[in-house]
Amino acid sequence: MTYKAKIFGAGSIGNHLTNACRLAGFEVTMVDSDPGALRRMKEEIYPKRYGAWDEGIQQFLPQDAPKGGFDVVLVGTPPDVHLRVATSVLREEAPKVLQIEKPLCSPTLEGLDEFLEEVRRHPETAVVVGYNHLLAENTAKTEEIIRLGTLGKPQAMDCEFRSHWKNIFDAHPWLSGPKDTYLGFWRRGGGAGGEHSHGLNLWQHMAHTVGAGRVAEVGAIFDFVESDGASYDRSCFLNLATERGLVGRVVHDVITLPKKKFLQLQCENGSVGWHNDVTKTSDQVIVQEQGKDKQVLDIQKTRVEEFSREIEHIRGIIEGRVNAADSPIRLARAVDTMCVLAAAVQSHREKRVVTVRYAAL
Repeated sequence: MTYKAKIFGAGSIGNHLTNACRLAGFEVTMVDSDPGALRRMKEEIYPKRYGAWDEGIQQFLPQDAPKGGFDVVLVGTPPDVHLRVATSVLREEAPKVLQIEKPLCSPTLEGLDEFLEEVRRHPETAVVVGYNHLLAENTAKTEEIIRLGTLGKPQAMDCEFRSHWKNIFDAHPWLSGPKDTYLGFWRRGGGAGGEHSHGLNLWQHMAHTVGAGRVAEVGAIFDFVESDGASYDRSCFLNLATERGLVGRVVHDVITLPKKKFLQLQCENGSVGWHNDVTKTSDQVIVQEQGKDKQVLDIQKTRVEEFSREIEHIRGIIEGRVNAADSPIRLARAVDTMCVLAAAVQSHREKRVVTVRYAAL
């Protein structure tokens, strides 16, 4: 069966999602309000990344785009308009699956309550968010090692997503710098906290994996920058404690080169480390059990595969093989990530540890 996908946003992420959908055999309708972005996708980004333009991709401005009849709608716009677009999709189209790119929204949480109210009105649509590191092979292997139980009781967990945004701008040569995009504005979902929120989301996911529950308290420090019209955090440091007593730290930044992305879970009998992009084509899982030699598991991957895994996961939801309520990338977990990030901003401003207040689904 051929599935139909509509994708909002012809930028970098929209191209990744489009290619993954086409590789999966989906029909693709691309929608963007900027004719220049559609032209750039067709003439520059897509053929440069994937070898040639795919004539099976249909492009539309919003007023001309078809509505309804789509199996999945994917929202790859800037974060500060994610919820507005997603709310309209639920009201007007109600697809089988609605995917929203990360971060779900701004750390201000503007529009979140209204969006969640609309979600409750449309239980027929499964909503997921693009934290696709949770679908990667190194994540599955780390979970497998944790569940073996040989490392013993968890004691602490650290996660760092440190990556200079030179890597992002190299992939977006039409942008001259942070001020040209949401990336340069933390209130729009950019900066280190929003752009690298994969790290916080991964920490929360692994906290649930070890049975530690939600983050209960956060104490945070942000390094905010006002420069050349932009306003963003170039680094943020979050100390976390869960409702069942696991403690740890999450660090995001947009200044580290070469990049460093890892999670380290320390247990009473050893540790397990999750590592991303050890090379351009490999991740790693490192296991150190007391009294035993260190195990280093190299996991081969490609950038294309990261998005293809996500689309195959969505196909599983459409076909009923994957229970959306149990999906690692389900909406509820992404909402939790944004609530913790919002609490972290509050903690920095008030210079105290704060209790996380979670939005109700």
